[in-house]
Amino acid sequence: MEGKKVPAVNIFLVGGFLGSGKTTAISNACKLLMAEGKRVAVITNDQGNQQVDTNYMRQLNIPGAEVADGCFCCNYTSLEKNITALTATLSPESIFAESVGSCTDLVATIAKPFAIFHPEFRVVISVFADAALIYSVIKGTASFINEPVRYIYQKQLEEADVLIINKTDLLSSAELNELRQVIHESYPSGTILYQDSLNRMDIINWLDTINGYTAKRSRMSLELDYDIYGAGEAELAWLDKKINIHAVKPVAMQIALQLAALIYAKIKEAGYAIGHVKLLVDDGYQVKKISYTTSGRGKDIVEDYFPAKEVSVLINARVRTTSSLLLDLVDQAIRETGISTGSRIITESENSFQPGYPKPLHRILV
Repeated sequence: MEGKKVPAVNIFLVGGFLGSGKTTAISNACKLLMAEGKRVAVITNDQGNQQVDTNYMRQLNIPGAEVADGCFCCNYTSLEKNITALTATLSPESIFAESVGSCTDLVATIAKPFAIFHPEFRVVISVFADAALIYSVIKGTASFINEPVRYIYQKQLEEADVLIINKTDLLSSAELNELRQVIHESYPSGTILYQDSLNRMDIINWLDTINGYTAKRSRMSLELDYDIYGAGEAELAWLDKKINIHAVKPVAMQIALQLAALIYAKIKEAGYAIGHVKLLVDDGYQVKKISYTTSGRGKDIVEDYFPAKEVSVLINARVRTTSSLLLDLVDQAIRETGISTGSRIITESENSFQPGYPKPLHRILV
């Protein structure tokens, strides 16, 4: 007797530069789908091994896993194991796999290998771009104007099945119309969405688009110079740092907010371009996320919180400078915050580095 056909699992690869709003879009999409009774999962990814995004998804009770210590391309086996494990244990209809923001070449290193080794998975690549950032790139005013980093950014946009111009609320109507014209001239045959990922209808439209998308049989792999790609990644400093704030009065959350603002101010004052700076603050009862990008403070404004004398803070900073300078700057902000607030701030763990040269396990060009 013929066996029952197993439905394909959607693997929604989500790429795009640091700070483009991938995590917000994914979390809002998952919450919407879960409210409808759909089974979903998320795989986060980072060059480091202490991810704000992973912990944030857990706090939202979204099932998932993580690929740490390198991009999906260079950790294909880990990504494959996580996807097959989630499929076996949770039977999700869709898995969102969020690639680290400095990664590109997803077609050749992920989509094509999966098409060969796992035809049961249906892969669609969404690439997010911050509307204000891409507008500044077009205008020549972007803060990361050096060629290697810009090269990665442009290559990410080239391989999108679905290109999402995100955070459209950051632009005026005139700016957005100008951007639309340039984008459609640059990608005339592409599927392009303009959205605000905090808007429910925009998320529904994105989900409808990727669920209905039919990938081309022969996706074009990028023509990619890995020396320029590697040089671009090496321009970015990574810092993961976990600290504990101990206050005399129940104002530890306020101190964490003060610290976040000071870190951002010091980075801007030093003239370093921000990929993203994320902080996850945990008071033992609730978790608050704070984020900054090249466009400024995110909309995750923390206004309501419980009084607490102690909080733990996980800091993820991705900034165009050296890892030693970034660590020194954050440590200086921590010292100044401790002195000005009379609090005791203890470092639990830290890791600062520049990403290594990308070495994908598979790279299929035909």
